[in-house]
Amino acid sequence: MEFNKTRKFLIAIFFVILLSRLYFIYQTPYLENDGYFVQRYVQNIMDISKPIFYDTLSYNGRESLYSPIYYYILSFFGMLLGIETALKLIPSIFISSLVFIVYGLSKKINNNNNLSLFIALMSGFVPILFVETLINASIYTLVIPLTFYLLYLFIDIDKDKHSSKFVFFSLLLAAIHPSSMLFSLGLITYYLLSLSESSKISNLKNELIIFNVFSTFFIQFIIYKKAFLEYGLGVIWNNVPLQILSSYFDLSLLTLIYQVGALSLMFGLWGLITGIIKKRDKLLLFGGFILSILLLLWLRLIDSRIGLSFLSIALVVASTVALNDFSNYIQKTKISSYGIAFLIIIFLLLTTSLVVPSYYLASQRIDKDVPSAYDILVLDWVNKNSLPDVTILAPLGKGHIVTAVAGKRNVMDNNFLFAPDSSQRYEDINNIYSTKSETEALKLIQKYNIDYIFIPIETELEYGKVGWIDDTNCFEGIFFGTPKVYKVLC
Repeated sequence: MEFNKTRKFLIAIFFVILLSRLYFIYQTPYLENDGYFVQRYVQNIMDISKPIFYDTLSYNGRESLYSPIYYYILSFFGMLLGIETALKLIPSIFISSLVFIVYGLSKKINNNNNLSLFIALMSGFVPILFVETLINASIYTLVIPLTFYLLYLFIDIDKDKHSSKFVFFSLLLAAIHPSSMLFSLGLITYYLLSLSESSKISNLKNELIIFNVFSTFFIQFIIYKKAFLEYGLGVIWNNVPLQILSSYFDLSLLTLIYQVGALSLMFGLWGLITGIIKKRDKLLLFGGFILSILLLLWLRLIDSRIGLSFLSIALVVASTVALNDFSNYIQKTKISSYGIAFLIIIFLLLTTSLVVPSYYLASQRIDKDVPSAYDILVLDWVNKNSLPDVTILAPLGKGHIVTAVAGKRNVMDNNFLFAPDSSQRYEDINNIYSTKSETEALKLIQKYNIDYIFIPIETELEYGKVGWIDDTNCFEGIFFGTPKVYKVLC
């Protein structure tokens, strides 16, 4: 009876989170810039059953190195549901399913059913994760649940079939995405923490740690061998332009508090420290995972948005210990008669610190990063009324939209691995939009064989009006609203 009741609550929480996400997703028929990258790669598989390994539209043509498994999964659902529905619904289901895994992890740590249900609800509204996986069909909607499922399996690895499942999903995660190395680093840190605390690790866990670490790094080397040979250890920075490298890896305390949630951060660290002090093996595992992420963030070896997405869920799970200890403490004090009231206050505070920022940031994200109907109309016109082999200049944040909607070559997008001269291109694009000299602009336009210039409102707000574009001898205005589009004549 208790199990059936819990299952119903979990399913209800799952649908609350899923419907909350879909509420924002279906406010617009469009996707973010990164979502159009996924759309084009999935559509290619649906059309010809093959992934794109040489992208003729990105950077005027370049090699594209990645694992296509996620895109095959979405293409399968795309053939069943249609690509638009698949790109919005399926990733939302993937990331919403995290509540079941978080519930299981919390229950294993403290065996408190009601608290575990609350922790599961919290995990669905962590601001950074809610927003970063909302409307872009992100691969992390699958990678993050898989990572925490592996943690769930590893906690009780001695149970029947857990080891075989662990091996299978370790290999699957490694084959899907290089962030699988984050899990492996977490296992290494857990091993070192256990040694430092003289905590015994079973032989099976030792063997599976070794298996996971070596298999994961071996698979990454096989998939990305060419990148390792090209960039060496610099592959960690993914060939990101030097001018924006700091923003990719920068992290402030205020950002950490706001995007993870102040109370979940506080309770999570409290639970982590408590677990390490008491040498609780399950908390040492999460401690290793959390410390490895914090170390990578501190050394600027991981994109702060990605690191915080993993970190936030780990902290939510770790907060189980603190909340359980807090509840037990209240029961032992003279204010125990007000215990329920205190717990309700904590519930409301935690909910407010997570749900309100999530909804606010999601609304902002849709207004700021999703293209408008006029953006799509303009690019669709270019698609239908220009030659197939033209090149369109657009800001970095619009590169994938150009290739997906207009179907034309871009000068630059944010798929930086193997991108030619990414730092120089980024500087040149900024110079084209910001320069007051038509001569300098034309020199750069000819350098990249640009045929159309796309000027969104964000670019005009950042650089001001592009003055030289008014030369009717060299530029023909096609659209004059927001965005503007000009055809290059000379």
